[in-house]
Amino acid sequence: MTTRIYQVDAFTGTPFSGNPAAICLLSKSQPAQWMQQVAAEMNLSETAFLWPLSDGYSLRWFSPITEVDLCGHATLASAHILWQSGRLDATQTAVFHTKSGQLTAVLDGSWIEMNFPATPPETAELPSGLQAALGVDPIYTARFGQKYMVVVDGEQIVREMQPNFAAMRQIQARAVCVTSRATTAGIDFVSRNFVPWIGIDEDPVTGSAHCCLAPYWAQQLGKEDLIAYQASARGGLLKVRPSGDRVILRGQAVTVLEGELMA
Repeated sequence: MTTRIYQVDAFTGTPFSGNPAAICLLSKSQPAQWMQQVAAEMNLSETAFLWPLSDGYSLRWFSPITEVDLCGHATLASAHILWQSGRLDATQTAVFHTKSGQLTAVLDGSWIEMNFPATPPETAELPSGLQAALGVDPIYTARFGQKYMVVVDGEQIVREMQPNFAAMRQIQARAVCVTSRATTAGIDFVSRNFVPWIGIDEDPVTGSAHCCLAPYWAQQLGKEDLIAYQASARGGLLKVRPSGDRVILRGQAVTVLEGELMA
């Protein structure tokens, strides 16, 4: 069996930045074990698998060690490939059926706009040991699902923090996002996202985390349309807007590799 596979840098218009995702275009569903093996082989934060349905595409995401319920950057990359490869016309909406329900994406010039479920934060204490492992002093902590949000007082704190990932792996959690109001001109807020529990110490740019960050910062800053920067080593830019129980995420994408998977 040969499978068309692409590597796309998402939430960036520049190669070798943003968040890389592998995209496997299938003709039909394949066993989850095979998908997990492919994701481990690709060794990226996420590998997406999609195949056509009568009303869109089925979409699943895998990290190198587990399947995930929602992934923004690999959804962005999947939509980008559907348009780039001609499977969808530029005027058509990409419709994905996923573990997190139906997700859609539309193309607007060089930007892709996605419609995701909002996950507003709920005030909560951090699990024991997590603050020490992060090495920061929060001014606010919250939970969204099995994930945590930590707000700190300063963009430089976010940019310069060096978590203890070995310690983090001993704590019961799924992900933790550290964020602050931005001081860089043209940016509203910055963040970094750490997920050592699913095989990735730091995710370069995380669309799903902004389903929590967008409603939080929209309320804090008193504005609807926000510019977000995820301050990982690769870095990535998002435009976000809360919309009721949904969040609009906008980003760019660029293909850096195309080939065939021979197994």
